[in-house]
Amino acid sequence: QALNLRGVGLRAARALGLLDASRSRRRSSSSFRAAQRMDDPDRMEMDLAPTGMAIPPQAKLREDLTQAVSELSFCELASSASWAAELLAALPSDGCEALSVPAPGGISSAQLYSSLMLAKSYFNMREYSRAAHALNSIKDLHRNQAALFLRLYSLYLAGEKRREEEAVEVQDPVEKCLVKNQELKMLQDQLSVLYRQGLLGGLTLYLYGITLRGLDLKADARRILVESVHAFPCNWSAWLDIIAITSDLNDVSQLDLPKHWMVWFFHAALRMELQRNEDARELYASLRHSFPDSSYIISQIATCYYNVQNFDASQLAFDEVRKKDPYKLSSLDTFSNILYVKGQSAALSHLARQAIKIDKYTPEASCIIGNYYSLKGEHEKSVTYFERALCLNHSFTPAWILMGHEFMEMKNTAAAIDAYRTALNINQREYRAWYGLGQTYELLSLHFYALFYYRRAMTLRPEDARMWCAMAQCYDSMDRKAEALKCYEKAHRCGDRERMALPRLARLHQDLGDRRQAAVYYSQMLTQNTQASGGLPTDSVEALRFLMVFYREEGKLADCEACAAQLLDTAGPEKDEAKAMLRDLRASDGNTPWRQSRDRLGM
Repeated sequence: QALNLRGVGLRAARALGLLDASRSRRRSSSSFRAAQRMDDPDRMEMDLAPTGMAIPPQAKLREDLTQAVSELSFCELASSASWAAELLAALPSDGCEALSVPAPGGISSAQLYSSLMLAKSYFNMREYSRAAHALNSIKDLHRNQAALFLRLYSLYLAGEKRREEEAVEVQDPVEKCLVKNQELKMLQDQLSVLYRQGLLGGLTLYLYGITLRGLDLKADARRILVESVHAFPCNWSAWLDIIAITSDLNDVSQLDLPKHWMVWFFHAALRMELQRNEDARELYASLRHSFPDSSYIISQIATCYYNVQNFDASQLAFDEVRKKDPYKLSSLDTFSNILYVKGQSAALSHLARQAIKIDKYTPEASCIIGNYYSLKGEHEKSVTYFERALCLNHSFTPAWILMGHEFMEMKNTAAAIDAYRTALNINQREYRAWYGLGQTYELLSLHFYALFYYRRAMTLRPEDARMWCAMAQCYDSMDRKAEALKCYEKAHRCGDRERMALPRLARLHQDLGDRRQAAVYYSQMLTQNTQASGGLPTDSVEALRFLMVFYREEGKLADCEACAAQLLDTAGPEKDEAKAMLRDLRASDGNTPWRQSRDRLGM
């Protein structure tokens, strides 16, 4: 039986072997036939070609691709638009094709349109040199201003991109600022020739202007930019460059502006740049009647309030911005500064979470998160987020300033100085950077250097009492009492919201022996503190103590008694001095009714 089973197994095995052999022979024959088809190109083409479909004529291809490029570009599908534009540009041309779809800029040539859209698709992919090269073959490019602008602007941005790449490799902040765009001189040569021939339109004039500005030819740049806004008034970038150059030159009178409604926005933004915030706010309030739902105008009004330290009104305006445009991050870094100053950690935490949900990798979101960690006292983590903001936008001035503040908290003065100086290299009118440098050098007890930076901050914000108080402290530390007095008096006239000037004015006059003037300032300080709150802060105790003695010396016994009676509410040595003064007054004149004082003394 075992032999029979074994025989059955052998037969089954042989049968299986024969079956596998037949299968392998069939596979080998089919592979051989496939190889034969591969060797025969005609047979392969017949097998692989789509059945019932032929390549249409070039006119149909051009029409389909032109329509596709237009729609894909509008929908910002950059990669697909670039692919279709490459095919469109690759079609052979005999120079007589008319464009079958309407195109911007009065383009009627199919070849020009295909080259322009190819360059635009490369531009959208940030391949700027490639975009400029795509338009090299176009003759008389100046006849189409859109194509001329795109080619030259691509060269400009290619130079800016290389400049940023080279700047990253430079460690020294001074040398980093010396890295320039190498394309500017070539662009100037080309644009100047076209300008003299009168062949530049509004946008190409703008490009000529920013080229001259990059070469530090500011007066010429502003003149060209003014011509640009005459030709194309709604180019807001040109207006912003005019504002930046005008604030640097400190000369507004030489501007020949167009009679266009955009001038309202220009004057409002210029006043903000010149720190004339109340005037700017009034202009924006007028503009809001015409643009009631503009989140830009409301955020500018909020920033004006912030600049004059009206944090409550600024916060309300920013809340309105967030209701109207909940996904807007622009200017919200300023809103986070307000929440930081007011110590509203819960609101700042909520704002940071919202910024992360909207777009985590933006400079504004990084600054908001950095402010949140700074408020929590985690300064190292805060610096990390400010550095992230600068990686996203190296020219984002608020991040440099906030990072300088954090380095000051960490007592890293060298890093703070580098951060503030980098901010000034980007914007010379950034008063917070000048003020931060002054604080840094004052911390290092280099008062002469600190005074220089405080003066620069003061020239930018002459109505800011903090700048005058900072200068006065430096003068006082340098034992220049007369200059310190003048600065504190100016700070007092400017409002002095932080109430620093009056106490120091009183002490300085006291040190200089002018006790009568010191009494005047101490009296003003008492009135100010009484209006603010009913308590007795340290400055008020100091004022009452001085005035008590001063009125005793002047023979104003009733005023002396009033000051002494208020000092009875304190718990320090001033209370004992007040008791002694009241006893002395009672002993000097027994007829004076001291019942209130006796009752309070327990007599």
